[in-house]
Amino acid sequence: MTNNIEVCGKTNIGLKRKRNEDSYLIVDKLNKIDIHSLGMLFVVADGMGGYPAGDMASKLACEGLKRYYYHISFIRKKLFSMSKYLLLKHLATAIEATQKMICTFESQHKECAGFGTTLSTLILAKTTALIGHIGDSRIYRLRDNSLGQLTTDDTLVQDMVNMGELKSEEAAEIPYRHVLTQALGGGYEKVHIYLEEVKAGDIFLLCTDGLHDLVSKDEIKEILSADITVVDICNQLLNAALRRGGKDNITAIVVRLKN
Repeated sequence: MTNNIEVCGKTNIGLKRKRNEDSYLIVDKLNKIDIHSLGMLFVVADGMGGYPAGDMASKLACEGLKRYYYHISFIRKKLFSMSKYLLLKHLATAIEATQKMICTFESQHKECAGFGTTLSTLILAKTTALIGHIGDSRIYRLRDNSLGQLTTDDTLVQDMVNMGELKSEEAAEIPYRHVLTQALGGGYEKVHIYLEEVKAGDIFLLCTDGLHDLVSKDEIKEILSADITVVDICNQLLNAALRRGGKDNITAIVVRLKN
């Protein structure tokens, strides 16, 4: 599968922020890591807490996940090829370890008190996608000309939608729609982890709210569907957010599985 995947990741500070508090990570065939056993890893993280906390939190999330997910002492390496559910459990363990690392860093650096980060991660292992998610960064999948959102935002507004107190179309207009109910760091409760089957032709998009808050689902679908390189897709997605004001940092990873 590794030879049939095209990947591009890009980030942009946007037009309103003084620094970029987003981070992203790609671990694919270009890295000297055993992706055959453990799969390819893609991560976006959106830090919060102000300088220097926000950017540090997102960087720690990416670094920690790479360190702990590929640290095979958690589960014996030979077991990985036996069950996708062991891989999923391993991902949860790696995220828990990353959470502890972030909290330890915070306790040792008073200037980072109260910091945190979203985390959305996609792992492609053979014919399976493993997803770990916390916060309001998102993962989308374009399949058979249909765009689906694979993650659910951890926000107060989304909770209101889930309880029937608010309609989905109304949620986009609520001023406090980005108030998180949990994130890695001090507000962490439990990460969402699950499996999805993958098919040739699937296109995945991981992005922070600086993109999905400004670019409509219809436009995202149109750009992902275009017969262009993944680099051009990333550029078009970021440029679309910039044209609409670029009020936040913007980060996207596009993963396309060739037919």
